[in-house]
Amino acid sequence: MFGTTIWLLRIANWLNWIGAGLFTLLLAALLIATEHFYPAITQAFEVRGQQAVEAVWTWLVSACALVVPMAVCIHLIFIRLIALLQDAAEGRAFSELNAKRLMIVGWVLLIVNILDLVFGQISIWASEASGEYFGWTFSLTGWFAVLLLFLLARVFREGAAMREDLEGTV
Repeated sequence: MFGTTIWLLRIANWLNWIGAGLFTLLLAALLIATEHFYPAITQAFEVRGQQAVEAVWTWLVSACALVVPMAVCIHLIFIRLIALLQDAAEGRAFSELNAKRLMIVGWVLLIVNILDLVFGQISIWASEASGEYFGWTFSLTGWFAVLLLFLLARVFREGAAMREDLEGTV
């Protein structure tokens, strides 16, 4: 079971980087060939007025620009989850190192939630300026997951301490 999950996480990590690469290429194309994409965006979103067109353009460029930092965060989460699963498969789930890994995952997920708020604010601004709806909704799920990860890291730290005490007793 652990092997399959680790394998799937590795595939997901590769897909994460492939997607980030594609969005980076899109961002580069948008910035290099602005004169080609700008009219197409105006027609696609049926927005009128310079402010509305600039809002859509800013939203599109910002969305593509946020992909790389998000991909880095997701990569950091994946590699730590893989390491956690490898330790669990070897019977070393409760360790100080795994507690640190969970803490890092919690901090990285906090960064992901902050990036989501940034994207949400840009989406709201672009929606108001253009009249188009750019589909962002605030969610507490990620914020609760951050708290849960910090709590779980604490539990793992306590479990590691108990394990060391038990090993010292035997």
